[in-house]
Amino acid sequence: MVHQATTKFQRPAQQWKVERVRKLKEELQSSSSFIFTDYRGLNVQQITELRNSLREKKAEFHVVKNNFARRVFEELGYNGLEGFLVGPTAIAYTSMDISEIAKVLVDTRKETTLTIKGGYVEGSVLTADQIEEISKLPSRDVLIAQAIGLMNAPVRGLVITLNEIIGKFVRTLKAIEDKKRAEAA
Repeated sequence: MVHQATTKFQRPAQQWKVERVRKLKEELQSSSSFIFTDYRGLNVQQITELRNSLREKKAEFHVVKNNFARRVFEELGYNGLEGFLVGPTAIAYTSMDISEIAKVLVDTRKETTLTIKGGYVEGSVLTADQIEEISKLPSRDVLIAQAIGLMNAPVRGLVITLNEIIGKFVRTLKAIEDKKRAEAA
């Protein structure tokens, strides 16, 4: 029988990995959108500023081990992300509006060495170019406000038209009344 030599350091290291995968799964499980980046060349201050900007938009940004992330995404049932999990990887993730997150990352990319690898948004794998296009879209709140404005426009037009018809009718009655008074006098 062959015995494998074990050291006192092997078990805690394995436990740490299991714990890290579990924690990463918990964090990513509540998100529906992910943007994968290569953070090489960013210094600590730039990463901190990026994280703070993303937190303001209710998103997180974390450097991940590709093997851990690959395992987590596989367990969560997200397919087609393996190509993004190569080289140094940091993931921005949120369950909120992805266009705001994309804007922050694209703006950061313009000012630093950050590279956008691609993303996953509510069931669709996206390229870096598609993420950039998303960054140009208005936020979800702005789109909702525009939709409500469009829905209100016909109603507003109808109200204005009805008010004009009623106003014209009242003015016509007033003109008739004034004419009859003038004739009676």
